[in-house]
Amino acid sequence: MAPQGNTNIHNVSNDTIAFLSFDFLKQLATLALATAGGSITLLQTVLTGSSARPLMILASGLLVLSALFSLQAQQILVERLRSTLAKDDDATGGRFKLPRTAKVESRITIVAFAMFGAGLGLAISAMAGVWS
Repeated sequence: MAPQGNTNIHNVSNDTIAFLSFDFLKQLATLALATAGGSITLLQTVLTGSSARPLMILASGLLVLSALFSLQAQQILVERLRSTLAKDDDATGGRFKLPRTAKVESRITIVAFAMFGAGLGLAISAMAGVWS
């Protein structure tokens, strides 16, 4: 029996997928940096003598790392797309350079998003500890 409902499936081009992935990573980096900036501001004002200060420092660090990982995933995405357009024999970085594959990009994106969530959670719990 054929499935009922909407069978009109839209195909999404690779260009659109790449654009959306890049935009997601850009937004994640922006949110992480903005939240880290806010938490650092709170560290200097509200949390100067608080016991929640170490928790907020950890949250800020995770948020900054999330932004850095997001930027790294963006770089891998762009370099992967570039390599499909023109074969560059760029050997800069050599053995210290991460492989430019979709799998590595996906894993870095997951780590960046997890760090963002953990950093945001820690920042919220630090603030909840201050206000209670």
